[in-house]
Amino acid sequence: MHYEEPSLTATLEYTMTPEDFIPKVIEIKNLTKTYMMGQVPVEALCGVSLSVHKGDFIAVLGPSGSGKSTLLNMIGALDRPTSGTVIVNGTDISTLSDNQLADLRQSVGFVYQTFNLISRLDAIGNVELPLSIAGVPKKKRRFTAEVMLKIVGLEDRIHHKPSELSGGERQRVAVARALVNNPSFIIMDEPTGNLDTKTGLEIMEFAKKLNKEQGITLIIVTHDTEIGSQARRTIRLRDGQIESDEVNY
Repeated sequence: MHYEEPSLTATLEYTMTPEDFIPKVIEIKNLTKTYMMGQVPVEALCGVSLSVHKGDFIAVLGPSGSGKSTLLNMIGALDRPTSGTVIVNGTDISTLSDNQLADLRQSVGFVYQTFNLISRLDAIGNVELPLSIAGVPKKKRRFTAEVMLKIVGLEDRIHHKPSELSGGERQRVAVARALVNNPSFIIMDEPTGNLDTKTGLEIMEFAKKLNKEQGITLIIVTHDTEIGSQARRTIRLRDGQIESDEVNY
């Protein structure tokens, strides 16, 4: 009986999973981050490793002090690791200067608990702001902002100021603003923290729709397990380490 060695192609086909063919927007390996509290070193992250693929919808859960905010800062290129590797959009952030980090952050969308909208500007003015800062011509940025507000379902509220919008509507304006620079992924930091339970769940339903219909990669940082369970994948942190990494649906 003739025996043939398995080909490299056959071996790869056998060992590779569908996720291996999806581009990674974030890859973290053996990440540690140590802060000094006076003379005492405090390890906020201890050997964290994870990958985020294009189109993922992830919730990062954990109690206060678990390392969620530190991990968010790494993923968003807001800070550098003490050791280990953080690769964002193919670039190792530890190799970048402060100016290069600032440039990299242009490819990341941020949505915060407090909305961070400018009260004197209407919805479209707030959404246009990042494009204005980037020097995009007025006609183009107005058109782009209108498209983003339509995507989040606020095309009939574009001239309303934040004080004239509900909490859920203000958060959707913040999402539209995060979308205008065509980011490779969006980080939502406690996006439902200032909302009542019903509105918070509505925002999560909206996030699911955005992920499914627009293919937007979403990373939501929260302490709320009910909110976290709405994501397709849940990563739980405790004491600076990943306690579990589960697919929900």
